[in-house]
Amino acid sequence: MPADESTPAIVLRARDYGESDRIVTLLTHGFGKLAGMAKGAKASRQRFERKLEPFSHVILHFRRRPHGDLIFITRAEAADLPQFAIDDDLGKIALGSYMLELADALTKEEAEASDAYGVLAGALRALAGGRAELSLRQAFELKMLAWAGFGLEFARCRNCGAVVGANGGAAYFVTGRGGVLCSRCRPAVPEGAIRLDGASAAALARLGAAAIDDAPGTAPAGADGALAITRFLSSVLDRRLRSAEFLESILSSERRT
Repeated sequence: MPADESTPAIVLRARDYGESDRIVTLLTHGFGKLAGMAKGAKASRQRFERKLEPFSHVILHFRRRPHGDLIFITRAEAADLPQFAIDDDLGKIALGSYMLELADALTKEEAEASDAYGVLAGALRALAGGRAELSLRQAFELKMLAWAGFGLEFARCRNCGAVVGANGGAAYFVTGRGGVLCSRCRPAVPEGAIRLDGASAAALARLGAAAIDDAPGTAPAGADGALAITRFLSSVLDRRLRSAEFLESILSSERRT
């Protein structure tokens, strides 16, 4: 029989299976993204302590099955891991759900993802300790994209390397180039571009470089910068994130109040 393995993990999604079991997808520190079966999860408080819900931060104990893609989850416990208490605010729930879904979309099962786990844990910790802010969303998006190999450039022109946005000048984000062009290089590039004002380009450059814990309270990029990230995400993901529309509706409603 395979030996038990264990790792810190964050539950990304879970669904009931049959009368008492659950199928759970987790982003782990040691084994990348894992999907597993938790037998009797709905009935066994001793082994699972209701710790297999989205946002749960657990020490996962599991065994690999000789045949089949699902691991066999034997136990999940909070131990001394920080917990992400975000259920006191609808905005936090919306942004947290988006973070889980984006992390799920950008990771592959059992591929190395310890840094992605760290980004997600840091973002959820910041969210739990504050409120749902656009700056935190943008910082999380940029850092997850950087982890996945899509480091976006907002500080320097992708063509000539010049600093962009100086003295409030515009920059032009080209999705296919993963970064911005300066006003001098833009006319020579045939692809479509999103015009960013200098403040938005600078905000995205700053959020991409800073630690995730420093994002709350930082000025975010405006609607132009948000559109640039959304367009790029759409170009690399194979599906539309269902949580994005809900998040937009919540953030829009909060901006109107």
